[in-house]
Amino acid sequence: MEEALKMLNLTQILNLHVNKPASDIHIKEAESQLNMVLPRAYKELLKQTNGCSVGGDVLLYGTEDIVERNATWEVQQYASGYAAIGDDGGGRVLLMRQAEEEKKVWIVDTGVMDPQHAELVAEDLLSWVHEGCFIEV
Repeated sequence: MEEALKMLNLTQILNLHVNKPASDIHIKEAESQLNMVLPRAYKELLKQTNGCSVGGDVLLYGTEDIVERNATWEVQQYASGYAAIGDDGGGRVLLMRQAEEEKKVWIVDTGVMDPQHAELVAEDLLSWVHEGCFIEV
């Protein structure tokens, strides 16, 4: 059964800077260029804001940035099976497993970029964004 789109009240999130929503075409183009299917929760976020940032702390990539960032961080080489969906602006990357139903968000140092060294940031991407994208690790 298709899960209903979880709409976030993005205006309630302090210091959140949002972009226009991504179209299905932009999302499919990004997936094609990345040669992966992005997690549904991340695609739901993109359909509400095509990338966003919270203060200067967390940047979640939009469809324009995700392809370039994954190439720059060499995610497929060092964290195969994962996609970099953002970063903390301080040398750590936010990762999600490449699984349609995946909701967990992990953080790992770019110098290591090994999922075995990643720490769990959130059990659920959309809830985490709704709560302000705080990173406690």
